Amino acid sequence: MKHPVIEIIFEDNQLVVISKPSGLLSIPDRYRHKLPSAKSLLEAESSGVLTVHRLDRETSGIMVFAKNELAHKHLNNQFLERTVEKSYLLLVHGSCPGSGRIEVNIGIHPTQNKMVVVKKGGKASVTEFETVQNWGRYSLVRARLLTGRTHQLRVHFSHIGHEIVGDPLYSNKGFLFLSQFKKKYRPPADRPEKPLMERLALHADMISFNHPVTGDRLQFKAEMPKDFRASVRQLGLQLKASE
Repeated sequence: MKHPVIEIIFEDNQLVVISKPSGLLSIPDRYRHKLPSAKSLLEAESSGVLTVHRLDRETSGIMVFAKNELAHKHLNNQFLERTVEKSYLLLVHGSCPGSGRIEVNIGIHPTQNKMVVVKKGGKASVTEFETVQNWGRYSLVRARLLTGRTHQLRVHFSHIGHEIVGDPLYSNKGFLFLSQFKKKYRPPADRPEKPLMERLALHADMISFNHPVTGDRLQFKAEMPKDFRASVRQLGLQLKASE
């Protein structure tokens, strides 16, 4: 199967692994039912695609869909039993520690449409992370989810004071602009400066699970998108030059 919007990483008669672009819904949304989704686009090419897990609309990266009920059951069980491994790349504000573990309970915010860390109630959530590159003002982090709560990484990194760049819900620090870290840079006078990455800097880059029929352990990776890659490159070039 080929698709102009979705990159097909792997496909057989049991499952399909894709790389979803940022801005595309994972599955149809009852409140935004007219908008396309990864599932609806796949179904236009091949009927019977079943949802196994989701990514936030703003998050780019790897997703798995089942192609029949048996594969769907096996894959769902692996998620429930937490034998699926998932890692994410995220660009965060500040100098993030070299590695760490975030373990807190997450619940629904009492008045706002978002999640929040709670002392009582909620659901347990665990993330392990390591810093790939630290530029002082920003850090590139790889995180591994040990649980799969709504907005888990966004809540966790906001909680430890290293909000994900471009997160409109859990941060007030905005997008990444070249003028923020490139000395002597001045945006054009006739138009406002555009962000290097005009979206949430969160990318699901790896997933590993057992094939639902053969039992073989599979691992798939989704390359960092162009905007994410360009932002990381500029950070490395400009902040290194300013040292």
